[in-house]
Amino acid sequence: MSGAEAITETAAVEPLVARSDAADRLVSADGPLAEMQIACGGEIPGLIAAPGLLELVRKSRGFGMKLGRPLVMRHSEGSLEGWAEVEPDGDGCAIRLSDWHQTTHPAGSGNGEATRLAVENLLAEGVVWLDEGQHVVAVESQVADLAPLVGKARSLRGQHWTSLFDFSGHDAGTPPIWQARSGMTVRIDGSAREWHLLLASANVGFQLLLRPVGEGEKPVDQTDLLPPNLLGDELAPAMRNPIARIIRQAEAIRDRLAGPLPAEYREYAHDMVNAGRHLGELADDLGDAEAIEHGTIAIQAEPVMVSEVADIVRRLLQVRADARSVRFEVSSDGAVAMADRKRVTQILLNIIGNAISYGPEGGKVAVDIARDGLNVVVSVTDEGESLSAEEFIRMFDKFERLGRSGDGGSGLGLYIALMLARAMGGDLEGSAGEGGGNRCTLTLPAV
Repeated sequence: MSGAEAITETAAVEPLVARSDAADRLVSADGPLAEMQIACGGEIPGLIAAPGLLELVRKSRGFGMKLGRPLVMRHSEGSLEGWAEVEPDGDGCAIRLSDWHQTTHPAGSGNGEATRLAVENLLAEGVVWLDEGQHVVAVESQVADLAPLVGKARSLRGQHWTSLFDFSGHDAGTPPIWQARSGMTVRIDGSAREWHLLLASANVGFQLLLRPVGEGEKPVDQTDLLPPNLLGDELAPAMRNPIARIIRQAEAIRDRLAGPLPAEYREYAHDMVNAGRHLGELADDLGDAEAIEHGTIAIQAEPVMVSEVADIVRRLLQVRADARSVRFEVSSDGAVAMADRKRVTQILLNIIGNAISYGPEGGKVAVDIARDGLNVVVSVTDEGESLSAEEFIRMFDKFERLGRSGDGGSGLGLYIALMLARAMGGDLEGSAGEGGGNRCTLTLPAV
């Protein structure tokens, strides 16, 4: 029996019910929900162990209102998903999971499924990126007959992916989410081809993989598959040392440490230093983007005083700010987030660095940090020319630079920042500033 054949799936119309207490501990649960709690390392009674369910329960209790959304709970050997509703009362919350679907991967079945997903990724001519709730985040395709789908996905960003396709010809008794889990055939407006659609899970949300029907049906030699994290684990480290040597030698020439040097050659050396640094940053960005797409990005959550991170970032960027006569205004209420300190630093370096680079010379960058309910909100506002509503959506697409050229950017920074924010249970969005300019708002879970 192959890995794919060993996977067992269970679905039911009758909802699953559970109950949590005022301390967000799961005190009772129907079978599959109880199994998920144990598989995620929890116990009954014990703190809710599935992060998505815990977040929904805390939000419902904090807001004092009934909340519902699609929910996916995963562990190393399977998943449980469905429509989750949480209603608070004086003693805790009533939990209900309807239209639920359970998938179990017995021990040893993972390799076959991983190989299948690797093949689908290699053959995919279109990819739609989804968040944990299966809402559209971004879309990527270079083929002409998927251009209408790309435009539609961008306009429906934030909505559930099922709104992208017409399922009128499919089994009405089985939700498209379950059909897409094992693969289904769809027609796409503007394309004469039929497409195989597969909904695949990842550490950071989901992917919709689209490949033309008829491709990938033949067995594939596994030795031809590219290893995961090829850029981050193999190519980027191999490039780091030679790039560092180039930069050191160019800096020695630029700073005339080896003796007098004509001005024009000093300028050449300065260009070499900048090019070397850009190449190193590009390798790191590509490695991060690859890890995000493979679901292998490392996140280590801990209490983080966000104002301390913002101050470190401000000092790191002070030289760049001084070069453009940009001043900082930072305000904070001392909010503490549960996040990965390194990744928060990476996100703030990107969005504050962009505010310095694309705001006006002699302008101001305002950084406001405050707790808002269950979240810590960091707003970074510049005084630059306001972007359009479409550009605020496109700015987070991979390799998107909004038509800018010659600034040395890779177009990956905001895409990576968004994915990192969501991997930490937060979000990142762009909007117009209240008094003009542009604002990036980072949301992180509060301690």
